[in-house]
Amino acid sequence: MKDGDIDAVVSRSPALEILNIQGSMKGVHLRLLSHSLRCVQICSFVIESVNVVNAPRLERLILSECLNPAGGSCIRVKIGNVPKLKVFGFLEPGKYVLEIQDTVIMAGIKTSASMMVTSVNVLSMKVRFGVYDDVIKMVPAFLKCFPNVEALHITSEKCDQLAGKFDLKFWEEVGLIVSVLLRLKVITFREYRARQDELAFLQYILQHAMVLKYAVVQMVNPKFTSLSVDEMAYTIDNMQPPKNKKWASTVGLLTMGTHGPEGGETWTFRKGADLSDDDPIAPVKFIIRVAGPATCQHKSRAAKHRN
Repeated sequence: MKDGDIDAVVSRSPALEILNIQGSMKGVHLRLLSHSLRCVQICSFVIESVNVVNAPRLERLILSECLNPAGGSCIRVKIGNVPKLKVFGFLEPGKYVLEIQDTVIMAGIKTSASMMVTSVNVLSMKVRFGVYDDVIKMVPAFLKCFPNVEALHITSEKCDQLAGKFDLKFWEEVGLIVSVLLRLKVITFREYRARQDELAFLQYILQHAMVLKYAVVQMVNPKFTSLSVDEMAYTIDNMQPPKNKKWASTVGLLTMGTHGPEGGETWTFRKGADLSDDDPIAPVKFIIRVAGPATCQHKSRAAKHRN
């Protein structure tokens, strides 16, 4: 497969709504223009860049396990005209370079309206907590580009660097993140290893997300860590209470284990292609039922589950 092949297929398919791409022996530059596409999923694909130029009906863009043929080089993801984009994943700081309109998103950049994708309400990221230079400093920058995110799904990638540098103070100093402060209703955190930097991020969310309703923490398979599920869950149960102590009675907290592979389950096209599912990335389906006026009057109880 070479540059232009997929672009040509899309341009000649005016009724195409779902585009699934997997596998390639040569890196390509993908450029998408389509008035019919609603879902694009690119999985385990060798690619150099993805440029969504104009896709007015696109609702979800999923990038999973993509590879750049140039080894350590980053994959460029450019977002153009996507007024209906709702679901975006899996952003990986340090692996993808995000460009919105004509602006490359960098750490510390002052976010302007032209750099925001306001339609996205479900965002998924894979993060190597503990890696500062090309990862952690980009997480706040990415989050600020999606101010209306209501469901944030984080997967913690394996990191051999020692924890401890990125405490709660680090996150409090990153500046205002509108989506976290005013919009976030659901946070899920998968592959939790009980690292201090992971815990600090969770504390930050619980402390600052004013309308948070549900928090789900899924422990990494204990086969891949020296801690048991109960030991990892203990760090959550005994987490230092945030300044906003109301979270304990208003947020439904679920901790759970897994027997799955390290890094989590492999993404499947079937999940993303089900357009009736508002949040195909959520690991627990009941959490996507956003509380309405009636249920908001009742306080959620913390729940715990061990597999």
